[in-house]
Amino acid sequence: MLEALLYLAVGLLSNQVTLACLNSHECGTGMCCRSDDGQVVTDQHMGHFGPVFDSQVNGTCSTRKAQKGEVCDDSCQCDNGLACYRPVSGVCCPPMTCYDEAYVKQQQAYWHRCFSDPNCPIPP
Repeated sequence: MLEALLYLAVGLLSNQVTLACLNSHECGTGMCCRSDDGQVVTDQHMGHFGPVFDSQVNGTCSTRKAQKGEVCDDSCQCDNGLACYRPVSGVCCPPMTCYDEAYVKQQQAYWHRCFSDPNCPIPP
């Protein structure tokens, strides 16, 4: 981490910041790790248990926030009007994704009520 901070400081002095990353947590809050094609690079494929494939994708830290439908987390935050949300599912650990903020509030209210109702069906 110290090496990354030193690299970032040198980049700021030269007005050129390109910090390599394997996930957004390496970039710090408010930054997303993005691949060459602009996709968010994450380790959420298996709920933080590691990537699905053996090969890791390298990325570059970016100040561009996650957009609707993109993977997000506490480091790579969603753009305005969107919220980072992991849908309730019977399948383990779908990645957190940016959804419309109003939809997320509706889902959170629904599941809050559902979890206090013993007759509410949980997704298979």
